[in-house]
Amino acid sequence: MSDDEFEALLRGSSQPDDEPDQPEQRPRRDRRESGRSAGALILIIVLVVIAGIAGSGWWAWGQYGDRVLAYLGEEEIPDYAGEGSSDEVLIVVEQGDIGEDVARKLADQGVTASFESVYQLLLEDTSVTFQPGTYRLRSEMSGSAAIDALQDSDNRLLYRITIPEGRSVTQAIETIAENSDIPLADLEAAIADPSVYGVTPPAENTYLQPLEGYLFPATYEVEPGTSASALIQEMVDEMLTRLDDRGVSAEQRHEVLTKAALVQREAKEPEDFFKVAAVIDNRLEDGMALQFDSTVTYWENTFGTVWTSDEARENADNPYNTYYYTGLPVGPIGLPGDIALDAVLEPAEGDWKYFVTVNLQSGETKFSNTLAEHDGAVALLREWCDNIDNAVYCE
Repeated sequence: MSDDEFEALLRGSSQPDDEPDQPEQRPRRDRRESGRSAGALILIIVLVVIAGIAGSGWWAWGQYGDRVLAYLGEEEIPDYAGEGSSDEVLIVVEQGDIGEDVARKLADQGVTASFESVYQLLLEDTSVTFQPGTYRLRSEMSGSAAIDALQDSDNRLLYRITIPEGRSVTQAIETIAENSDIPLADLEAAIADPSVYGVTPPAENTYLQPLEGYLFPATYEVEPGTSASALIQEMVDEMLTRLDDRGVSAEQRHEVLTKAALVQREAKEPEDFFKVAAVIDNRLEDGMALQFDSTVTYWENTFGTVWTSDEARENADNPYNTYYYTGLPVGPIGLPGDIALDAVLEPAEGDWKYFVTVNLQSGETKFSNTLAEHDGAVALLREWCDNIDNAVYCE
């Protein structure tokens, strides 16, 4: 084989370069996944030729190998320059995706100019890894810029949703819907059946929300596309884990969460949580009605006020009403946090049976052993509320 014939073979022609009078045509490669497809095809042809030469194969490679490699190296890989345009593109790296998968997604979605512009870099540096998630990138980025962007956690798209302690399940799912891509209707459907999540509250009771109390209030990082049921399961699992870690058995969960939700709604300062828990135990032990306004406002959906009406306190249709019914309410009235759980399991030592917050701004609370002491504390609250400067807190 002459040098001219070999050069023609490399260029994909059966004629030497000096025979055709046509300018060389090298079409742009459209198959981004092929990885330098034109060069690979030529290499295959050359290998076939070498195999045909048989005994003189190594001689052929010695004569032409450098030229084959040089030719393949001359092929330019389509690539953009720089950090890309202003157009945002969301790239989803799924669990189990390897470098090839990521390179393909980047090219297919117009982030990079080609599959090869990323994949070649990944072959050169096998230490590069990608974490599952949704990432904000730009269109028309260089391969190296796209790789760097996928390794920058600041580019990862997450919904950070904070559910404060004491919120109800209804309030929690509204917060989730407002701060994520999960529709409220999906969340409402997801909380309808607690048994789906391993929660079995006492069957004889009627609840405003069957999953009340069982979602742990915290900040959750939610991936775009997360289903309502998946997030609810995560929140339930978090609560059950915390109960398990505290040695609360499955049979004790409902009572502990019911008490903890009362403590969460009634206590203001951390040290008061343990005293409120003691008041609950003391009143239950003496057969006294708890008389917590929070159990009335929960049913009435009148959060944000410390006052209840005579009519509301006398409402027998409210199964949570601790003015009308003695004992614990039928279930939790909100989502308790860690301190409330700890307080229920290790209440403070004391004979208090009454408490009232006397300063609604600072949260100062008076605990009393007798009704007379309690009435004096209530008078302090009314006096504080009579101050015009405090009116906004006493509505």
